[in-house]
Amino acid sequence: METKQIEIDHRSTVTAASGWAGNRLRLGFRCLLAVSLLAALASPTVAAEPTAAFPAVSISTDQVYGTAEGVKLLCDVYRPADPAAAAQQRPAVLLIHGGAWSAGSRRTMTSYAMRLARAGIIAIAVDYRLAPTWKFPAQVDDVRLAMLWTVGQAAELGIDPARIGLFGYSAGGHLACLIGTLVDEPLETQLSTTKWSRDDQRLAKLPQPQAICAGGPPCDLTTLHPDSTGLAYFLGGKLVDLPEVYTAASPLSHASSGDIPTLYVHGERDAIVPLQSSQALYEAQREAGVASEFVTIEKQGHLMTFLNPKTGEAMVEFFLKQFARAAP
Repeated sequence: METKQIEIDHRSTVTAASGWAGNRLRLGFRCLLAVSLLAALASPTVAAEPTAAFPAVSISTDQVYGTAEGVKLLCDVYRPADPAAAAQQRPAVLLIHGGAWSAGSRRTMTSYAMRLARAGIIAIAVDYRLAPTWKFPAQVDDVRLAMLWTVGQAAELGIDPARIGLFGYSAGGHLACLIGTLVDEPLETQLSTTKWSRDDQRLAKLPQPQAICAGGPPCDLTTLHPDSTGLAYFLGGKLVDLPEVYTAASPLSHASSGDIPTLYVHGERDAIVPLQSSQALYEAQREAGVASEFVTIEKQGHLMTFLNPKTGEAMVEFFLKQFARAAP
C-alpha cells in the first residue's frame, strides 16, 4: 500500500452538514457541503514539524475497499506514523460522512480522522454510494463492505480486528447506528436491510464493532407524515406505501439488549435532526441494558455540533475507553 507522510494543521477544519426531511433541506446542505470541500482544498496539507501534542500521521488515499454493482468504493487510511510502534496492533475506526445520504465525501471527515490517528487509533474514512441513484440499502451494504475490507487488511495495516469501531455524523451516524442495532437481529431482519442474498457468506463474516459513536443521527424514519415524499429519494417511496422499508431503515426499530454500546453526540438546538431522535434510541438501549452514553452540545445546531471540538474530544475519549477493555 503506497503511503505518504503528511501533517495537517490541527486548526484546519473541514465541514459537513446534512439534512433528512425534504428536498429543500437537501439543496441547502448540498451548498454547505460544496463550501466544505472548498475549505478543505484551501486548507494547508503540510504544517510544521510534528510535535508531541500533534504527532505525524501517515495517510494512504484513494484505496479501493470494494466494488458494488460496478462502482469502485474508495477510502482514505490515517495511521499514526510512529516507527517504534509500527509492529503493534492498533484499534481502528471507520468514519462515515453525512450529507442526507445523497451528497458528501469521505474528505469531510479529515479533521476527525486526524484526531483519531493522533490518539493512536487507525482511522478509515469511507465513501459510499449516494441516493437518489442508489437507494437504501446500498449505503448500508457499502459500510458492511468497508468493515470486511478492514478486517481483511488487518495484518497489512496493523489493525486489531477485535477492536473496530464506527463513527458517523448525521446520515453517516444513521448508518453507523443501523449497523450497531442490527448485530443481534435475526437473519430475516438482516435481509430487510441488504441487497445481499440469503446465502451470501459475507453476512456471516461481518465483524462486530466494539463501539460506535454517532453525531446528530436520525434514528426513527417512521415519524415522517405518511404522505411525505421527503425521504422518497433515499427509501424509494412514501411511508404510507413502504412502511416496512421505513421500519427496516430505522435504528430505533431494532433496539435491543444486544446492541453495540454507542455514544450519541447531539446539538441542543439541532433543527435539522431533532435531539429527541437520537435520545429515543439512547433511552431504549439503556432500558435494555446497553452501556450507551449521551453527550449534548449546548446551544449548538446541526452543523456547529459537527464543527465543535467537544464532539471530537468526546468521540476519541469514548473509543479509547471502549478499546481499552479489549486490549491484548
